[in-house]
Amino acid sequence: MPFNMDLTEAKLVLKTLALKGKQTLDRLTDSYNNFFDVKAEDARDIYLNTAKKLSQKGDYEKAIKTYRRLLEIEPSNLTALVELGKIYIKVGLIVDAIEALEKARSIDRTSDTICFYLGTAFFMDDKNTEALMALKDAIKLNPAYTEAYYKIGLVYDNIGDHDLAIEAYKKVISLDPNFVKAYQSLGLAYESKGQRDEAVKYFKKALEKEEKKI
Repeated sequence: MPFNMDLTEAKLVLKTLALKGKQTLDRLTDSYNNFFDVKAEDARDIYLNTAKKLSQKGDYEKAIKTYRRLLEIEPSNLTALVELGKIYIKVGLIVDAIEALEKARSIDRTSDTICFYLGTAFFMDDKNTEALMALKDAIKLNPAYTEAYYKIGLVYDNIGDHDLAIEAYKKVISLDPNFVKAYQSLGLAYESKGQRDEAVKYFKKALEKEEKKI
């Protein structure tokens, strides 16, 4: 079934056509009576590649518009929903991020990445219970997901449960001994508990790990 584009999208097509190479060019120009009758698969790739490149350049506004345009045509496009959610997190549009990522989660319940970013968005929206649920789902799907364990530690710190935060940070270190932020956060968690010696120990370890990177 053809994918009808209006003429306002001509610049988008012409700008991104090179991404598909000569084969696509030949295919598109075969039907010269309607140059913008593009197959759905080709148009989808054009939108996704364009939005990805815009995001990589830091042009988040245009990337968002491009992903949104694709979702108007294909509302359940999983890649667009996830990438849009990630961009919304970057620019601070947290409610929009949650909406996009919850929809992505309803489509794919096997993705640890979706759970992680959804948990991140909930955390940024001060919805700690929801954040913990999503992040714990991420580690159920991927038991070695260090960033998810680390984020769980941050959530526990945020609600004042420093013991569970410490447990999460130590899990991070067991999985990745060079995860510097986990040592720093352990120091802060022990500081919050009034355990200065433990705090200093982990701050020193964080410095040691940081120095080894230089």
